[in-house]
Order: sequence, then structure tokens, then C-alpha cells
Amino acid sequence: MSRFSSITFSILLFCSLARGDLFSRATRGRHDGRDIRSSVYDFIIVGGGTAGCVLANRLSAVPDWKILLLEAGEDETIDYDIPAVPTKDHRPIVWNYRTERNGFSCLSRPGGSCEVKTGKVLGGSSVTNDMKYTRGSKKDYDAWHDTGDIKSLDWKFENLIDYFKTSEDNGDYDVLMNSYYHSRGGELRVQRFKYVDKYIEMFLNAFGEMGFKNIDINTNVQEAAVNNQFTIYNNTRQSTNSAFLKTARHRKNLTVKTGATVTKIVIDPQEKTVEGVMYEIEKGKEIPAYVKREIILTAGAINNVRLLHLSGVGPAEDLKKHNITTLVNLPVGSSYQDQVTIGGLAFSLNDVAPVQENTIIEDFKSWFQSRTGPLASRGINQVSAFIQLFENKNGPDVELTLEGNYIRSDKFMLHNISVHSSEDISMPLPYYNLVSIKPVLLKPKSKGRVLLNKKNPKYGRPLIQANLLKEPEDLTAIVDSVDIALQLLNTKELKKTDIKLAPLDLFPCDRVQNRDQWNCIARHYTKAMSNPIGTCRMGSNSTNSVVNYDLKLHGIEGIRIADSSVMPTHVRGGIMAPTIMIAEKAAKLLMKDWKDNKGQYYI
Repeated sequence: MSRFSSITFSILLFCSLARGDLFSRATRGRHDGRDIRSSVYDFIIVGGGTAGCVLANRLSAVPDWKILLLEAGEDETIDYDIPAVPTKDHRPIVWNYRTERNGFSCLSRPGGSCEVKTGKVLGGSSVTNDMKYTRGSKKDYDAWHDTGDIKSLDWKFENLIDYFKTSEDNGDYDVLMNSYYHSRGGELRVQRFKYVDKYIEMFLNAFGEMGFKNIDINTNVQEAAVNNQFTIYNNTRQSTNSAFLKTARHRKNLTVKTGATVTKIVIDPQEKTVEGVMYEIEKGKEIPAYVKREIILTAGAINNVRLLHLSGVGPAEDLKKHNITTLVNLPVGSSYQDQVTIGGLAFSLNDVAPVQENTIIEDFKSWFQSRTGPLASRGINQVSAFIQLFENKNGPDVELTLEGNYIRSDKFMLHNISVHSSEDISMPLPYYNLVSIKPVLLKPKSKGRVLLNKKNPKYGRPLIQANLLKEPEDLTAIVDSVDIALQLLNTKELKKTDIKLAPLDLFPCDRVQNRDQWNCIARHYTKAMSNPIGTCRMGSNSTNSVVNYDLKLHGIEGIRIADSSVMPTHVRGGIMAPTIMIAEKAAKLLMKDWKDNKGQYYI
């Protein structure tokens, strides 16, 4: 910088500080001009998860923009790249949250509550999830439309399909032939696993006997039984970190900070404009970062709530309990929803030979050397069936997911194993002699909310009042789908081999029978899918929504939210693909608003 430029910068900075245009007194520490200048960015992305990595790539593609990405977790390692290795239970890379106890779900889970595990790592839940690529149905997105807001038309499915296709690189030619729904050339590789064992074929044939066609679920069909597509490249997990962020890390205008927990958004209380954020690398030592254009929240449906509440944005009544001054009274944290399933339904495969340690070692060698073999798959977990229970819905209501696990045969011989043991994964996924059938309720009716921790709002786990299965319709749908799953045992395909209902210990539900028993099992062995949405839902007004249809926070200038928390309702599938789509759309909105804007800034 020339001497003239340096003097000009100092004068403008002094004027800005004097008027409070850029930084409030609350954010000003003892920083000299150089320290402050290095902490000023055009955009700050809070959360380097599924959506955050996409946005960091798209925004940093504009060389004139300076981008900061803050992520509380660390970078992913090669251990998480192996498709057969389950990652959701690896505590260092997940937020280990739990729902609050209630009287209608999770009753026999530890503490009477369900775990909610979302990714705490670059790439977020795209590192910890099952990698399954499902978008949901057209009707799901069309239902987000609000007839009172013209902007909401942009969220109808026909206006969103191109955002799905922007990042898609589909590797299955039979799927790619449908060019309206699929495309090539994007950053995210989507395809089936090439490794298919005999049980995958067997269960697909059994579903076929029951009338389920094996067709692409992402083409707006009502029902299907599929060998799913996954986000993989060369039989390696592709998270949004590996697909979008790693390819952009070399850009000089992009700064990525890991282990950085954002503790507050700094907002001018008079002007209602955003000034920056405070974050911590070490607990208790806050570091400021200032923003010139916008802050984008992509920390997820739970952590977005905590950050907004701590920053004075949320229900005034709730914030008052923590002595937090309310800057904008918004329903942040309400309308929490999570897809839900149950344990307790499993089939035992009694013709599986014991797995030898040498076999596993050789299979690991095969994957590391050539990305081949059983570890280049997810075993029976690749199969699921999408079921429409209600004729007027025009889309599946439940997904029957299959999950494999290996249980020592002597455990079955000695006594019935517990539901928890049947779910405790002890081996890579392709080795299994137990197949759990998980009926996933895709569009739950039950809603809850997220609140700050009562004792330690800043660092404590947020309170998640999930209310899973509170609505009777949710319980009915789960139990109805169990009846359909049990019909698999009557198919000729499964009768050809020794597949039976696994002897699980269903206490206390072993005291009742038939439908009453499955009602009991659902209440006691509930399982949250860790696909939370809705806490910052979009809508046309600040009474029942948090952001507008341009994803801008109601009442505050300079904040957008661009992840699953803005979804008004679940779609009939997972939330990874929709979250990536939301990030792509948010990037286009930001480009439209700022790329041609030559506004004057002091720094």
C-alpha cells in the first residue's frame, strides 16, 4: 500500500469509527488499523458444513470479494472417505445433542431421550451421513409457496430443478438419460456403488414381488424400491468439503478457519445492521471479524438458533429469561422438525459364515490400493423402499431403509439381544448377518422447538424439545409401514434362504402383541434421524417465519440464512441434496444483489 493510500485508509477508518458506521464500541478492542484491516471481509460464512462449503466455493469465485469461512470442527481425514465405515457415531466430528425427555417418544433410550448427531467438521453432515442422494418430490417444494408472496414462486420445484443440476455430476447413464432431472459436469459426483452382494439383489427382488418398481426416486415418483445413488467419486465419499471447498482453498481471497466457534453476531441496535461476528479459537478468548456486505448463517437448524438467540434475535419472552436484550422479536427456534424412525424390527441371516479378521484386513488393503472390494460399498444399506401410505399425497410417506450389522452368532443362541445391541455397529457395513428394517417417517407432523441451555446459554447444549411422535398421525404411519415391512418374510425370494425375524428383547413391549406391541416399540425405541429443519423457516412475514424468500433475516440488514433450517417442511427424502440446492440458490441471490453493486465502503 502506498503512503497516500495508508494515510487515506487511516483517515477513513477514524471517521468510520467516530460515527460508528462500521464497528460499534462493543466490538472495538485495542486493535491498530492493520489488525482491523486484516479482519474485515466482504462476506462471513458461519458454519463450514454441507451448505457453507458450497457457498465458500461460489462466493470466492469472485476475485474482488474477500471471504471468511468459520467452522467449529476440524478438517475431515481419509478415515471418513471409506464408504463402508460408519461415521455418525464418531464423536470428534459430530455435535452430540439430545432431545429433552417427554412422555411419548424415546422412552427406553438412555436418559429417556434421543440422540441428535449433526456434523461438526468441514463438510458438516455430508461427512457423517449415509451419503444417500435423494431430493424429495415436486409437491414438497411447491408446498413451500405462499400465494401471498410473489417471491415464493421462485421456490416452486420447476424453478429449483436447475439448482440441483448445477452441482450434479451423475455417473449412472440410465439415470442421466432423463435430462430434465439430471446432469453432468457439476462438482458433486452422484452414482450407485458397483459392488452388489447377493442380499442386495435378494431384498430388491423381494420388494419387486410386493409390487415396488426399481426406478429413479428423484424423478417425482410415488413409490419405488431402489439401489440408491450416493455422493461418491471413485468409490470414495464425496462430502461438500471434498467436492466444493478443497478445490477452492488455494484462492487468496478465501480464508478458512477451523476450530472457530462463533459466539455472537454483532448488530447495531439502532440501525439494525450487522457489523461482524465474535468467534473463539480458545474458550473465553473472543476474536472479532468485521463484514462489509453480509453474514451468511449455515450452522444448521440447532446451532443457528443458539447463535441468533445469543445475539438478541429470537422470541422476546425466551431471551428475557437469559437477560438478553431483544433486538428483533422473531420465532427463531420454533417449528423444529426431525425425521424419525424406530428400532426393534430386524431379520437374521442365518447362512452367513463367520467373518475372519484376515478377510477384513485384505478388504481394507483392496480399498486403499485400488478403491475396490466390499469396503467400496455400504452393503445392504444401499437398499431402501419408498412407500406411499396415503393415496392423496402423491408421494412417498415412509422410506424403509435397510441397515446391516454383524452380531456374533452365540449371542443369538444364548439369549435375545437388546434393541440397542442390534443397532451398535461393530464392523464395517458390508459385513452383516442382521438386517434392521428402519421405517423412516419422511414428512412428520410433530413439531418442537430449540431453546438456549438454561444453566449455560453460551456453551451448554441447546435444549431440543423435539416432540417426536407427538402427533397421532406420525405414530400411525410408522406402525402401518411396519406391517408392510413384515410382508417381506412372506415373499418367495426371502423364503428361499434362512431369513427370519430376529429374536430381539423388546422389553417392556413384550407384554403386548400385534399392533399394540408396535405402538409400544415406536414409543420406546424411537430414533431421531438427525435431519433437523424449520427453526429459521422462510416465509412472507415475521410473525411465523425468520427469513424472507430471498433468505434475508426479517428486521436486520446484512444477514441471510442458507441451510436446512429455512425449510418450512421436510421433503420426501434426506436433507443433504435440498441443502446443497438451497446453498446454490443463495449464492445466485448474493451474486444478483452484490456482483454489480459498486457501493462505496470505507475499507
